[in-house]
Amino acid sequence: EVNGKQWYQRRVRGTNFSPPPMSQTESWVTGSLVRIKLRNFVTYDAVEVSTGCHLNIIIGPNGTGKSTIVCALCLGLGGKTNLLGRAREIAEFIKHGRDKALIEIELFNKEGPNYVVQRTITNDNKSDWKINRRTATTKEVLELTRKLN
Repeated sequence: EVNGKQWYQRRVRGTNFSPPPMSQTESWVTGSLVRIKLRNFVTYDAVEVSTGCHLNIIIGPNGTGKSTIVCALCLGLGGKTNLLGRAREIAEFIKHGRDKALIEIELFNKEGPNYVVQRTITNDNKSDWKINRRTATTKEVLELTRKLN
């Protein structure tokens, strides 16, 4: 039997946990979070979290990275650092000793392929954006999030 902390570590810490497949009984809504992937972000080297269609809370023991995931969601969808109260500059979210960080967020789209928003953050406080592998601007990312709201 797996206790809560072991389950969380399997789910979030990047082991080979596979989420159950989306079934027709699940009620995915366009814009629902499907997956988030982080590389060199705050404390994470690499992690990928797949969610279910009813995710509305992140729980786990202290120090397991819950607030880091929330920060990644905010910053990965065009939010500004001042919303988080954690760091002033975007480069401060890059893991210590690394040159860049990556946030990739997949959002459900019932009318076609899912949306994949990617933000690469560099040490010079710059960001490169992509939507579905196509180069994008911050403005385009914000327009997408407004559209999905």
